[in-house]
Amino acid sequence: MSFNKSLISIILMGSSLLLSAQISASSKTPEKALVETTRTLTFEEVKEKYTSPESKFADIEGVDIHYKDEGSGPAILLIHGTLGDLSDWDGWAEELKSDYRVIRFDMPGFGITGPIANKNYSIERVHTLIDAFMDHLNVEKFGVVGISYGGIVTFRYAATRTDRVTSMILINSAGIQYGKKAPKKDADNTKPPKNIFMAPNVYKEDIEDFYLGYINDPAQRTPQLIQRKLDFLNIIDRDKEAKDLYSFYSRNDPIRVLSHVKAPSLVIWGGGNKALDTTTANKFIESLTKVKTKELVTFDKGGHYINIELPEKTAKAAKTFLKKLNLSQ
Repeated sequence: MSFNKSLISIILMGSSLLLSAQISASSKTPEKALVETTRTLTFEEVKEKYTSPESKFADIEGVDIHYKDEGSGPAILLIHGTLGDLSDWDGWAEELKSDYRVIRFDMPGFGITGPIANKNYSIERVHTLIDAFMDHLNVEKFGVVGISYGGIVTFRYAATRTDRVTSMILINSAGIQYGKKAPKKDADNTKPPKNIFMAPNVYKEDIEDFYLGYINDPAQRTPQLIQRKLDFLNIIDRDKEAKDLYSFYSRNDPIRVLSHVKAPSLVIWGGGNKALDTTTANKFIESLTKVKTKELVTFDKGGHYINIELPEKTAKAAKTFLKKLNLSQ
């Protein structure tokens, strides 16, 4: 009998210690783990949240493309960069739509454009989607504008569709130089960088860290921007899309490709770009050997995503360049 009482006492004591340990552990759990979950947003709820009155959708070869088509005049297609979406071009659209037909879209793997069923996220596949998308809009000839990763898509498109592209604008374009590591806001430089595109958990501070290196003006790193990018990244299976997309990333021979571009070209660069060296801008200009009209405009303090940071100034630089070309519709 005394043995049974001792056994019961031990069991009760163990349970008490276990419960105490669980309470102690839960009290140390970061608050974000209690109030935030990641990679759990459905595509439909994010689509509903970020669809605006100007939003349009088109089934292009089985891909549900989200786009906006505003203004009238010669057509200009705007192509966003990594972690981008068509809203990154709001300032540009506002500035240009009085004189141009401004078309912008979410590339597959970003924003609220649907996934590619066969997982072919290659640049060549994006090019065929652009062809079909612009055919859908009955636009035969148009200018192309691309920033960062979108710059690679842009100059490779211009190099292979010389009869279709009327002008090309590259903004802090990737493709020649590998990107540099963005500065971190904490002092722990031994901590391995987090890949927010494929990591299982992504939080607001991760997005804030990302843009710390790519948008210099803190006033432009708005809560709305951070939340939008967080929501897009936390769509269910968006990390799997990112893995498929990055598996196709290839620079090949950018200098050779650029030598095939014929369209009048403008290169816009941020002098305060922490992702790519300013000297790379000159390399782009030098490599456009078949382009008769080419210009370089640099904004001394501009960061990498300068279309978000200095939308009015960069759009006006583009507009000044385009006006010189006297493009027809």
